[in-house]
Amino acid sequence: MDQQTVTFNGKEYELDGYGFLDLPDKWDEDFADGMAGMVGIYDGLTEDHWKFIHYVRGKFLAENTVPVVVIACSDNEMRLSRLRELFPAGYHRGACRIAGINFAFMSESNIWLTYETAPPVEAEHKVDELGFLQDFEKWNERFAQWVVLNWSLPDGLTEEHWVIIRFLRDIYRGTNNVPTIYEVCRSCNIELDDFGKLFPKGYRRGACRAAGLPLLA
Repeated sequence: MDQQTVTFNGKEYELDGYGFLDLPDKWDEDFADGMAGMVGIYDGLTEDHWKFIHYVRGKFLAENTVPVVVIACSDNEMRLSRLRELFPAGYHRGACRIAGINFAFMSESNIWLTYETAPPVEAEHKVDELGFLQDFEKWNERFAQWVVLNWSLPDGLTEEHWVIIRFLRDIYRGTNNVPTIYEVCRSCNIELDDFGKLFPKGYRRGACRAAGLPLLA
């Protein structure tokens, strides 16, 4: 998989093909702050986040290991449900990724770590086989954030995204129809090229899916 470079607070960081920090010794708190927005934490890292992040990173540096999630929660006297609240992308793809531990190390030290993923959104939202919300009225902002987790958005969902998402929901709620992308761009005063940058997965599978609109409408 191809590597990519991200920039946080004016600093460049190389990510491996899985989106983890390629060289763990390049980690710093600016990386953690920036990566948080890419894994579904949009309101900044709290004291509880930092405590857990430094715990994971401390284990990695001092013991050359990554504890399995049950041990990590036990050491921090934390319920798994609380971990999921703090890190919506999960232990491995959320907390460990923010802590600057790369995919290769986890794969070599404990291959099962790499199979830990985000808590299934189906537990809260019923989606079809393509990930579209089945019930328009069951949508909430958490669903939109889950949809964009792997879009590599440096700042997560910004106000520009939310304007479009809310517009789509308002139109669909009022008409039971999905507007064209041109109608959305005109109404939200955005150029088509800029729309594509905001929603790299496209209009229907990107913006409309994040807004909870059905695939066929």
